[in-house]
Order: sequence, then structure tokens, then C-alpha cells
Amino acid sequence: MSRRARLSVYAFGAALVAGAGALGWYITQRAAQNRTLVATTIGDVTLAYAPAYARFGGGQSGGRFETLELAATFPDFRPAGASATPLAEADGSGRNALVFFTFGRADRKMDPADMVAMLYARFLEPGVEETEEGLIKRVFQDGSPYQGEDLYFAPPEGRAFAARCARPTVPSDGLPETCLSVFREGGLDIAVRFGRPLLARWERLAPGARALVQTMLAR
Repeated sequence: MSRRARLSVYAFGAALVAGAGALGWYITQRAAQNRTLVATTIGDVTLAYAPAYARFGGGQSGGRFETLELAATFPDFRPAGASATPLAEADGSGRNALVFFTFGRADRKMDPADMVAMLYARFLEPGVEETEEGLIKRVFQDGSPYQGEDLYFAPPEGRAFAARCARPTVPSDGLPETCLSVFREGGLDIAVRFGRPLLARWERLAPGARALVQTMLAR
């Protein structure tokens, strides 16, 4: 591993602690002032959140579901469930940015932190590239389940952060270029979808997303 990559790992660790603590406190304080919270149960895990985070009617009233869809702004992670802004216009390349969360039961077969080494590795081309943000970039093979996507992960094996991103098409097909990252928290697997431009801010995005989820679980 290069010195630059090692420094990125250390920096991310510090950002994770500081970001989760500071952002978690901020969100908790703001939510404590909100008198209207709803509760949703997935499996045996219950989440409590402001209904404005929910993207669809069921999530706005709470209940028992297999999955839950929420949305938040970036970088402040305020509720954005009712936003009608297309992701192509809220991908972080301009002033607006949205982050979408899908909550589901934890996969018993694999922890998301192990996906780079245990799942994705077999479908990758041999080339390795280091990005300016300290991530490792690998290309998925044509004909694989992830054809047309690139993998970005924090070294050495993506346990701190990993995301699959749609590869830009030439010529452009007009569809937003999105990334998908998955992490586990409180017995749930959370898939986070965001515009590719936010990948450059992964050191703020990853701990911020986790901190938001933690506040919903800790009520």
C-alpha cells in the first residue's frame, strides 16, 4: 500500500469518529425538538425518525415493513423524503445533493464490510488505480453481474467504505450516474445511493450517513 493510501485510511478513521460524534449530536438535538416521530420495525429492529425523511406513504406513518426508503440532503442530512428534484439535478455537481437510504434485514450470508474481498474480487479486472481522494478504483469485468460499473473502496479491502458506481457512457445516455454503498448498523443493512460527484466527498458522506442511522436506532 502506498504512503498516500495509508494516510487516507488514518484520515478516514479520524473523520469517522469526529464526524459520527459531531453530526450525531447535531441531528439528535434537532430531532429532539421535533415532536412528531414515527416508528418503523424491520424484523426485530425498530427505527424512530421524523416522517419528513420517508419517501413513501407507508414510511411516513410507520409500521412493520420488510424495507424502508428514506431520503436526506447532503451534507447536512436534513429530511428530504418529499423532494421531487431528479437525482440528475441533485447529484452534488451543483448546489443540491440528495442521498437515498434503503433499510432492510441484515444479510445472514455476508457482512457488507466483506463484500470487496469475498464477492466483488472475483469479478474485477486486474488493473488498480488510486484516486485523488485516497480510494482504490477497480473496473468490473464485462459479462459480470456488475458490468458497466466501477468499484471504489478505501484500502486495503474496503471495510471502511466501498461503492459501486455506474460508469459514464459515451455518448451520454442522459441517465444520472449513481453510486451504491452498503453498510451494517444495529442489525440492519443500509444501502445508500448517491450521485457520482459525491464520491469525492466520501470521507464526509460515509460517517455522516452512519451517524444519521445511529440516531434513528438510538431513540
